[in-house]
Amino acid sequence: MTNTSKCGIIYLMTPFEILDGSIGLTVDEVAHVIVPGRGRNANGDGLSIHSLERADFAATFYLSQQLESSGGIIIPSGYKSPADKSGEVWTPINQKADVYRGVPEAESIRLLLLKRGIGETAISVERNSFDTVTNFVYCENKGHFPDDRPVAIVAQEQQLERIIEVIAPKTLRRDYLGIVVPEGEVNDRDTVFAKIVSFIVLVGIK
Repeated sequence: MTNTSKCGIIYLMTPFEILDGSIGLTVDEVAHVIVPGRGRNANGDGLSIHSLERADFAATFYLSQQLESSGGIIIPSGYKSPADKSGEVWTPINQKADVYRGVPEAESIRLLLLKRGIGETAISVERNSFDTVTNFVYCENKGHFPDDRPVAIVAQEQQLERIIEVIAPKTLRRDYLGIVVPEGEVNDRDTVFAKIVSFIVLVGIK
């Protein structure tokens, strides 16, 4: 099976649509996966439809590439957006000092990954980021990666384009590429406001 990226590069034997990131990086060189959250449900105790689709597709990619066997880590990332006030008080098991309003996106994604058969030690949960930029800053800077091997970023196409073009170059210290999540019944659309905010937040990051 073949797949052609937006830059015209043909990747062999992969059912995944690839969005080019680091020059020359191929999907078979990827070791780790980042799954940035895409919102919670109305009650704040689960995931939005786009987060669910993203998490499930990330699990499919991670398992199909057999990344766990080579020590690859999958990182669900995200707490909630600042505007999201939903949910009851929640704390992680054995981490009672950490208090959240509702269940963080990353925690709900972690549970889905476990149900898909990914081992607990292969999942590194980043529960504190509050937007797309901090998803990547916290994943990279707070000890979630065990080494400097390349990472795949799994997201729907519009947000993934913003991540690859604007955010990842200034926040990741490793090679990366994007894995495009197929659109479901309701398409996921990035906003001009989100793009502007990303540019502003990234101004101070070198």
